[in-house]
Amino acid sequence: MSYEELSEEQKIEALQEMEKEVNEAQSKASEWEEKAKKIKADFENYRKEQDERKSEWQHQAKEGLAEELIEVIDNLERAILSADEDSALLQGVKMVADQLYDKLEDEGLERIDAEGEEFDPRLHKAVEKQEDGEKVIEEKRKGYMFGDRVLREAEVVVGDE
Repeated sequence: MSYEELSEEQKIEALQEMEKEVNEAQSKASEWEEKAKKIKADFENYRKEQDERKSEWQHQAKEGLAEELIEVIDNLERAILSADEDSALLQGVKMVADQLYDKLEDEGLERIDAEGEEFDPRLHKAVEKQEDGEKVIEEKRKGYMFGDRVLREAEVVVGDE
């Protein structure tokens, strides 16, 4: 039976049925759209979380490498202190030490200022005390930080200037 052959009542019923189907389809489309939005938001949150984890892993790796290379910097500084002042080798070792420190500094390594500063037990380790006082009067061994974490306290002599 074609649409033209239907009675007015049947046409109204058919239209009402079609409207009902359209409304159901729109409702389902809205549900699917909401689900898609939720999945997209969940994925964005997951991506951000993974980016944060990746960033933290990179920071930890850099920090670990910097901590290991502090000993290399110490050895280069010992070589500089023991070398002949006019030696070309001394100049080369100084250049290598500076280059290494600059690269590590670019990644977040910092020397802890000690000499002349107030003694801070979070940053300084007193290995000797002379007189009464709370000033760092001599640095025995350099200290280093990476970001806001102390990798090695500066070993210092504390006294009164």
